[in-house]
Amino acid sequence: MADNSTLRLFLTVGLLLTAFIIRRAFKLRTSLGEPPIVPASLPIPYLGHAVGLFWQRTGYYTNLSNKWKLPIFSLRMFGGEVHVVSSPELMHALHKLPKSISFWFLEAQFSAQLSGISQKSSSNLLANLSPESNEASLLIEGLKATQHAMSAQGGVEDTVFAAAQVIKRRLDALCDGGRNVNLWAWTQHEITLATTESVYGPSNPYRDAKVEEGFWNFADDTISLLLTQYLPKIIAARALAGREAVVTAMNDYFASKGHLYGSSLVKARYLALKEHVDDVDLARLECVNGIAILSNTVPTAFWTIYHIFGDPAVLHEVRRQVGAITTQMTPTAGLPKSLQGNESVPVCKIDLGRLKEAPILFSVIQETLRLRATGSGPRMVMEDVRVGSQQYLLKKHSVVIIANKALHSDRVAWGETANADPSKFIADRFCGRTPPHAFRGFGGGINLCPGRGFAMAEIAALVAMLTMRFDLVPTKSALGGDSGGWIEPDQNLSNMSLQIAPPKRKVVVDIVPRLDSENVSWEFIL
Repeated sequence: MADNSTLRLFLTVGLLLTAFIIRRAFKLRTSLGEPPIVPASLPIPYLGHAVGLFWQRTGYYTNLSNKWKLPIFSLRMFGGEVHVVSSPELMHALHKLPKSISFWFLEAQFSAQLSGISQKSSSNLLANLSPESNEASLLIEGLKATQHAMSAQGGVEDTVFAAAQVIKRRLDALCDGGRNVNLWAWTQHEITLATTESVYGPSNPYRDAKVEEGFWNFADDTISLLLTQYLPKIIAARALAGREAVVTAMNDYFASKGHLYGSSLVKARYLALKEHVDDVDLARLECVNGIAILSNTVPTAFWTIYHIFGDPAVLHEVRRQVGAITTQMTPTAGLPKSLQGNESVPVCKIDLGRLKEAPILFSVIQETLRLRATGSGPRMVMEDVRVGSQQYLLKKHSVVIIANKALHSDRVAWGETANADPSKFIADRFCGRTPPHAFRGFGGGINLCPGRGFAMAEIAALVAMLTMRFDLVPTKSALGGDSGGWIEPDQNLSNMSLQIAPPKRKVVVDIVPRLDSENVSWEFIL
């Protein structure tokens, strides 16, 4: 008994000392102007936060944000300090300092590490990103070229139309429907084909099923490549093999001048990079570009489809608004072979140029990005800098993490309906005004995703034609039993690099042609 009493005494004193030290550190940091340090859920110095991240993934940042309710706070970890921003009020300050609090630096580092480019190419990619540099940056100039290529002036409408044509042909092939379809796998394949066909043109390397499979093996395991410095061929063997399959195909694509017949995007990237990296490294960087054009578009499309078909009222409104931008006429030519010779069969044409007249489409996509956000926006502090009205001091070499989910559920910004409960999906939330700096679906400030317009239009086109032509009927629950409706499959948080995570469990559906869409030819027009 005496031993137990002594042990309890030491534990009590230890806990009191720990609490005292944390409290003093909290006050000291506040007095110095740096963000307050918050303790880990597991009180192990320097390791507690790492354990929390391992178990909760990016949800750890959200949980700490909800617990401490601070606009910014710091985590002490091995390798330095991490500052977590969880309030919209600081976003504008961060946006004004893109070189001092740099996403570009980390983007260059991650691109170099993931692609496996040479040291020379890596140095070129990382050059001139410091705040004091006035020289042109390869990374920033490449992003400018991408932004132009994905703008109206750069011809993005042609890229959208090309993707829509692929979607139309793929849905034509589903004229008899499909049974027991894994909705995630189906969406992944359809978006991969539509996107890569529109970007790479008639020589699209992703037409090879082995290249498509290789890419997803690579993209689904990027965290292993980023964290693995030793024995990568053992720890990340699947990702490395997938990457090399894509790199080989991309090398052949550029060698055969396939890019000359591709989109303005692939042409712009080729011209921006060609003089600064060799041919193999160009192919490697293009492999990584697949992450930019596919990895977040696919889960966004999946969850958009899930939320629309899972709510009859939302599905009805989507069909009503898409119907208003759809014209119907009796054709004299251009019908699919199965309908040729029957001139009484109508043609329904969805006008891509009028998609914005169906605002529910874009609102649902954005609400999906708000509610299902799981990623974070990392930044490297490149020099000592102060931010916000409180003038928080962020020191050089520390890291800033933008807790997207915390921002997306901030009740001050979004009101009482802002929460992380999937059952509280509000389809028309983005049809009206939304709070500035509180939505991080495509990043923010100068680091806004340059392909956001294309991604939104592509998903809207897929959803528009899918809803008009088919019903999606859930066939069984993710746990294996019969289901009378849509179930919540939760999200798989294993890949922390994603801004929106895929489903944790399978969603299996029958894709059933609608009665009033049969014997109708469907088209997109622009």
